[in-house]
Amino acid sequence: MVTIYDIAKKAGVSVATVSRVLNNGPVKISTKEKILKIIEKENYVPDNRAVYLKKLKTKKIGLIIPDIINPIYSHSVKVIHDYLKNKGYHLILGNSYGEVEEEKDLLEMFERERVSGVIIGTCEGEDDSSLISIFKRMLKNGIKIVFTGKKSYGLNVDIISVNNVSGTYKITNYLIKIGKRKIGFISGDKKLIATQQRLEGYKKAIEEKNIKFDEDIIICEGEYKIEYGKKWAKELIGKVDSIICGNDLMAIGAIKAIEESGLKVPDDIAICGFDDIFISSLIKPSLTTVHQPIEKISKIACERLIGWIEGEIREPEEILIEPEIILRESA
Repeated sequence: MVTIYDIAKKAGVSVATVSRVLNNGPVKISTKEKILKIIEKENYVPDNRAVYLKKLKTKKIGLIIPDIINPIYSHSVKVIHDYLKNKGYHLILGNSYGEVEEEKDLLEMFERERVSGVIIGTCEGEDDSSLISIFKRMLKNGIKIVFTGKKSYGLNVDIISVNNVSGTYKITNYLIKIGKRKIGFISGDKKLIATQQRLEGYKKAIEEKNIKFDEDIIICEGEYKIEYGKKWAKELIGKVDSIICGNDLMAIGAIKAIEESGLKVPDDIAICGFDDIFISSLIKPSLTTVHQPIEKISKIACERLIGWIEGEIREPEEILIEPEIILRESA
């Protein structure tokens, strides 16, 4: 079957020029006649499906998260899926594992699938600033983008996030209020924006209460997983009277480490988390934590993205959702 590329090659012109001829666009008369003769000779029939696909406004939305195993993200996926389905959109899910190359592959796949928009929530994982050129290309080609919990990189996109600084500021102040003074802090990699912001809130509360900031009881390495919470909590036993963890999974690991050492939570060491995943209220002792309003964040991200796609929104916003403290048995 003769293709538009074959016609362009025989005419010695670009595919774009052949396309303009087929669509009665502006082309030099002599060039147009030459192309039309070749089309007639080769019995070329334009593939209207390609034209249709190019013009089609798909009802597909791409979503990238760092780790589907983390309940906070699986919950977000459910909220986003259900919201989009109700609006007539289909969700394509990508799990980046916090790796830039994986995120890059997913973005390029979304482009091939001609998605109308993308929600990107990669606050955990490698620095993805190297993908700015891809984000710009997608925006230029009409693919709308909303970020959740990450930097905007100066792009014309919305950012929807929990106020991480405020969350750890509140939980640190609570521990100080109940008499804790040796408050440890463990979290994921310090290069991550979530880690930086949550550590900032902790530092702010400590400094305001004139408590000495002790680098020896701050550990920000590894991933936001149970095994790292367990590992870092063991390092702090004997040095602290309480620990604030970067997320609930780390806090669960920390509780396990303290129990295995023969100590009790909260009698010997109080433990606090961040996120308020569903299991936080079910473990023993139940977990005091910062409630991240993931349903609200996910819903707003969907509303904003569809608003961009349907032309109802034209100016980007940064929306910070205020968290609340959930008091339970662990502190």
